[in-house]
Order: sequence, then structure tokens, then C-alpha cells
Amino acid sequence: MSLGGDTGLPAPQVLDGVYGWSLSDAGLTRVDLTSGEAIVGGFPRAPLFSGLDVSRPTAIGAPPVLGAPVLADLPEGRRVLAAWPVEQPGQGTTPARRGIELVAADPGTARTLSSITVPLPPEWLEESLTGFTVSVAGVVGTTAIVSASTSATAHTAAVDLAGGTLRWSAPGVAAVLVGESTVAVEVRDLVERELRGLSIGDGSTRWAGLTGSAVWPVGRARMLVDLSSLSRPAGGSQVVEIATGRPVDSPLNGQPGWSCRSDDQALTICSLAPYIGTDAVLGFDAAGVELWRITRDSGRVPPTVTTAWHGMVYGYTDAGPLVLDGRTGQDRVASAATAPLLVNEYFAVGPDAAATPEQRPNYRHPSRLVASPTAG
Repeated sequence: MSLGGDTGLPAPQVLDGVYGWSLSDAGLTRVDLTSGEAIVGGFPRAPLFSGLDVSRPTAIGAPPVLGAPVLADLPEGRRVLAAWPVEQPGQGTTPARRGIELVAADPGTARTLSSITVPLPPEWLEESLTGFTVSVAGVVGTTAIVSASTSATAHTAAVDLAGGTLRWSAPGVAAVLVGESTVAVEVRDLVERELRGLSIGDGSTRWAGLTGSAVWPVGRARMLVDLSSLSRPAGGSQVVEIATGRPVDSPLNGQPGWSCRSDDQALTICSLAPYIGTDAVLGFDAAGVELWRITRDSGRVPPTVTTAWHGMVYGYTDAGPLVLDGRTGQDRVASAATAPLLVNEYFAVGPDAAATPEQRPNYRHPSRLVASPTAG
């Protein structure tokens, strides 16, 4: 099944069983990957930001305005969460007010079941929306972390999904990673980007003062920080504890250019690609202990990793797509049909080779995707 591009079906951002979910200006959309049936819902109750086109990034190189939907298992059942930028128009002497509306939708119908709006500070009415993005950063238990940011400012808040109440709100910071008890946030500053750790329970500061430009999870309790900044463009990298901000020993420390991804179970796969091509791929367990590595001097070709899921690592080399065993790093499928960008137990979604003149998959900027039954 073809998706995205000129197919009339949106490209999925998240897989859940046989369904692909996406969020766009058209709404929260669920596509049945077995039939192509699409249902749309999950709309906010308030109007969107006036003058903002949520269908495209607000600047060249900026992220999409709307973050991907997030699936959460709550006491009352499974929900699909989406964050929208909303604006309550002014009336009489009451000024207009902007906010983040967190919508919880029914996964069976995409219909909005509940919503709560996090108020943004009054100055957001005058704030430039260059680089604007809004998202559900993560869910821990019944607490959802939502965040909105521009190139110059940000706002992060915690919402109690069980009670439909705002737990805490923190202006000036953007959520970058949600841990088990701590959310790592970035202080928006045009000169330097400082990272801090806030308690998910009450928003209090647990640690601060770490300069970095990007983070990735390494196991359940650690994160990799890219230390590059305007004052230190060469940067480097450092693994720290999410809860304390304390540095820990790791083979990822030092060399810049790492990025990591979880297999949504117990493994983390990290790739070193500072320039063109991949120099190394490492696998870690849930505690952040290295399990295996593939480097250029190991006699093997480090693959470009596209995704990982439940003990399997998907990627490609010049020889074509492949699948690695995530626990050993050995080739599980040396010649695979595709290197998917999204995968679960039912479907793999990857670039459609037929959509390019060369008849080869464009992994970085696919114009169209294809969903096929999972194999490998």
C-alpha cells in the first residue's frame, strides 16, 4: 500500500497494530494499513493560532509545526494524544490568549474524548513564530508532558490525564527528553542552549547548567548529550543520568556525531555519522551497557540505521537493505526487501523506490512511502 505524496493517504508517523496514525492540518488521521480505510478526528475545541499555517514548517530547516501523535495506556483505556496550538479570541476587555490544547482521542474512532488547554504566557501573542513547533513530548503513567517552542522561547507543562488538570507549567524551556521521573528541558537562548532536569511530579529543578544542543536516550535512565554550541562548535558528546545530570562512563563519550534510537523494548542503537556515511554502530542494553559494535576497522560495513524494533535493527549499506540482531549485532537478514522507517509486528513502512527516477529508495527525503507486511 502506498502512502503520502500524491496517494491521498497521509504518511504515518506512528504505528499501532495494523493502523498508522498521523497528525496534520487535516486532523488526527488513522489509516487501516490492511484496507486503506482512513478516519479523521482528534480536533481541538478552540481555534488554532491566528495567522499560523500548521501544514508547513515556519522556516527553512525548522521542524513540522505539529508533533507526532502519542499513544498512551491509561486506566480508562488506550488513548491517542495530540497537541494543538490554540487561541481563544479576545472579547470585550478580555484579551486573546494562546495555549496548547492536549487532545485525547479514541483509538477506535479518532473522536476527541477529552481535552485540556495549557495557557501560554501573554507575551506569546506578540512572539515571533519562527521555528514554532508543538508536541506531546512523552507520557509517564498518567502524566503527559507537552511543549511548545520557537527559535527564541518555549513553554513546557505537565498534564494529569486521569484528572484532566494542569500539574505544573514552566515558561522559557522546551522538553527534549522524558525519563522515568525527570524531563530534560532546554532553556531557549539565542547564544547558548542550557539543559536542565525538571521533576515530572512537580516541575522543580533537579539539575541545571549542562550546555548541549541535542539529546538521545541511552537505556531507560541515561541520555547522550551533544555538547556542541555556538561557543564550542566542535563540541563532543557525554552520557549523563537523566535524573541527576551526572556524567557517566560510556564508549559514546567524547566523539561528536552520535545519535541513538530505542527499539521500544530493551535496546538502544547508536550510530556515529559525523560527516557522510556511518563510521560505527553500537548496541546497548537497558542499563546502557555496550553489547556489540560494528566499526569501519572491524572488517564489516557499518550500516546506516533507519529504525529498530523489539530486538531487530533495520538499515542499509551500499549492498542494500539488511536486518541486524539487536542483541548480538550479527546479520539476521543479509539481504532484506527494504529498510523501513517505521515497523511493528504487522507492518514495515519505508520509502517507495518506484517514486524516484532511479528506482531506488530515498531514505532521507522520501516523496512516497509503501507499507508491507513485516518480515525478518
